[in-house]
Amino acid sequence: MKAVLFALNSSYVHTNLAVRCLKNHVDTKYPGKHEIIIVEKNLKDKTDEVLYTLYSLNAEIYGFSCYIFNINEMLFYAQNLKKLLPEVKILFGGPEASYDSKYLVERNPFIDNVITQEGEDAFENYLEKIPDKQIITGKSYSKFYQKGIEYDEDNGINGNIAYYESSRGCPYKCSYCLSSIEKGIRSKSAIKTLEDILEYEKFKSISIIKFVDRTFNYDIDRANEILKGLLDEKYTKTYHLEVRPELFNNEMFDILKKFPNNKLQMEIGIQSTNKKTLEAIDRPSNIDNAIKNMKKLRALGNIKVHGDLIFGLPYDDITSIGKSYDDIFYACDELQLGVLKLLKGTKIRNQEKEFSYVFNNEPPYDIFSNRFLSYENVFILKRIAALTERYKNSIHFHNSCEYIIGYFKSPFNFFVGLNKFINYHISTVSQHEAFRKFYEYSSKFVKCYMKEQEWSIFIQHLKKDYLVCLNRNAPDYFI
Repeated sequence: MKAVLFALNSSYVHTNLAVRCLKNHVDTKYPGKHEIIIVEKNLKDKTDEVLYTLYSLNAEIYGFSCYIFNINEMLFYAQNLKKLLPEVKILFGGPEASYDSKYLVERNPFIDNVITQEGEDAFENYLEKIPDKQIITGKSYSKFYQKGIEYDEDNGINGNIAYYESSRGCPYKCSYCLSSIEKGIRSKSAIKTLEDILEYEKFKSISIIKFVDRTFNYDIDRANEILKGLLDEKYTKTYHLEVRPELFNNEMFDILKKFPNNKLQMEIGIQSTNKKTLEAIDRPSNIDNAIKNMKKLRALGNIKVHGDLIFGLPYDDITSIGKSYDDIFYACDELQLGVLKLLKGTKIRNQEKEFSYVFNNEPPYDIFSNRFLSYENVFILKRIAALTERYKNSIHFHNSCEYIIGYFKSPFNFFVGLNKFINYHISTVSQHEAFRKFYEYSSKFVKCYMKEQEWSIFIQHLKKDYLVCLNRNAPDYFI
């Protein structure tokens, strides 16, 4: 059987782990029996080129790996491929096909089958005997513990990022997350995980390994054992982990402080510091301890700390969102302020009426408003998210941003004011203009809180950032 597994990534540097899992499972189980070809493209590729690539392979089965960021494009390619090759079987899978799949097939009759949930065993069975038009429910993959890395030299990597699973499932039941639907958690041992990760050393182009585990440190002893192993110099990559900081213990901090600079990156989903909100989304957390440990982690100075907040959650209004923003601003190197997405299959999507959600019915299902936030609030928060990305998260304002904001009454209000001052989306602004607006706003609204020497230090920082960013001296009006 000849089958194409099609992945459409958000950018050139990303790769798709799912299609590799399916191919490797079948190739291991039935070596040489089926010809499985991975086609990996990205959203910026020309549609004619992508469609012809699929068509020219003339396979019997085409499997589409579907997510909220690519589902519309996948439907386009599948529909037109079916027109060109009417006899082929169109198979959908992935998170965006796993929920409300009956409606998906009814609305798009060119889809022959859908595999929901985990796909290794289901895809193997599908190749052995293609069923009539139906939805196939996948099951938990029993051999997950034996799996190694999914990358090989024949299915190379475009960018420098590779993905790795050391566990499946999540111990938490956050109402906005698809992981809350899964039951239980399965994890590889620390020894097996370290053996797997060492395999990435043969790929010279890879510099970042992203663990896709929902909570890397849910088992603190296992996490500490893996981290101790990664201290060995034979592990040369950068390792990106999603963690819950309130679970950290003294042993973990003792291990973390031994890491060389930039060998670890930690992503921390705080989401909100509003305790009523955390209760409403089924995310119990000792939030005070979490923030304390985030600050302690960042103070080590050797690990990049990325903090996530979500706006649009129940009981979070513009004031409490601003407080959450201020609570973690100095506890992380990067702060992502993201809008809530009402994903299919999640508990919070079923609470649409309870919390008066108005949202986009099309992917990615961003909310427009709810009982606690107006559409205007949401619009402003999206602007602030973009400003945060441009200034706080960017290396181009590394020296000047946090320094000047430290003299303002709150980081959140600094960006609220900067948004009003600029009065258009920062993505339309050149780098020179971004520096100029930042300087003018700071001069007008922050300088008054500073001593002359403190302002002079800010100007030195700003000029240094400007020179590094634009490779030329700052303009004379930076005084």
